[in-house]
Amino acid sequence: MDTAKLVYRYKGNLYINLTNECPTACLFCVKTLWKMQFHENNLNISKFEPTAADYINVISKEIETKKFNELIFCGYGEPTMRLNELFAISNAVREGKINGLPNDFQIRLNTNGLGNLINKKNIVPELKRKIDSVSISLNTMDPEQWLQLMNPLEEYREKGFLSVLTFIEDCSKTLGETTITTIDNLGADIEKLNTLAKKINVDIRIRQGLETKIL
Repeated sequence: MDTAKLVYRYKGNLYINLTNECPTACLFCVKTLWKMQFHENNLNISKFEPTAADYINVISKEIETKKFNELIFCGYGEPTMRLNELFAISNAVREGKINGLPNDFQIRLNTNGLGNLINKKNIVPELKRKIDSVSISLNTMDPEQWLQLMNPLEEYREKGFLSVLTFIEDCSKTLGETTITTIDNLGADIEKLNTLAKKINVDIRIRQGLETKIL
């Protein structure tokens, strides 16, 4: 099998594949169907424990090869499960320690919004100045439907949905650009999601479901 990728390129951006661990097994996730592949990139790092230094080294090599528009923490896992590594990588950028990247380079976090429960604290204040934008996979305003769609581990079922809503609102007040996302064919009430977005002044993006073919 081809070597697992710590980072991968997609649509002009560089994605940081920080972990395969995740507190949810979303019904719409394709990592099993696609056998941990994403557009010819092997994202299976489950047998590895890459350090922040490993990622910083790889990012430095990538920028030497070809420029990219944005750094995005997103892979087949939840990035906030490795918060220390996430912060170390972001700090390296902010401190100008990655040659070729200005210290104000755009950094985005794609997340399921459970970072507070995962880390047993409010992580949003710590994200400030480390992350420029955050995209949160909310998918529905119905807590029961959220449980069905996101299929969280038992320890996240009781408080998960409300914790995600709190995380979104805190991000909207503390960080720059905050976006909630849903997939168009999940049967969610889009109008309710739009109402939330307007109420707390966040963006909303309705995504198409990924292809079902194996890549």
